Amino acid sequence: MISTMTPDTQNTNEQLPVSSERTFPAAPFPRKHIHSMFNDRQDALRAVQALRAGGYNAQDIHILTNSDYVEAVGQGQTLFSSLTATDLDTYQDASRRGCTMLAVRLWSYKQMEQVRDLLAPHHAHLVKYIDTWTVAQLLP
Repeated sequence: MISTMTPDTQNTNEQLPVSSERTFPAAPFPRKHIHSMFNDRQDALRAVQALRAGGYNAQDIHILTNSDYVEAVGQGQTLFSSLTATDLDTYQDASRRGCTMLAVRLWSYKQMEQVRDLLAPHHAHLVKYIDTWTVAQLLP
């Protein structure tokens, strides 16, 4: 668990009903998660609000600013262990351009389309479902 907070993380957590402590998921990805990127941080925050209104728990929603993402990858977090080198590079490039990553833990395969439909109106891109043996592109 990482307990330090960047100013971006602190600002994000002050605006959302999520934990105020910066942490990465306890269970390593890739266990039924959707990864997505947002060019505009406010779009990512609105997507989190839509997910919460849709019944998703704050503990299952992980938002990472560009500095958080780069730090997590640099530390070798298991959060990204299932991504192919190409996917990892794609997400890192988007993060370096200032995009915000949003990852959502799913509890059933049926939730995949629901989450995609909640993220799409908020301009999510690079939306992928990642599971132990499955990677599915949901939105370009």
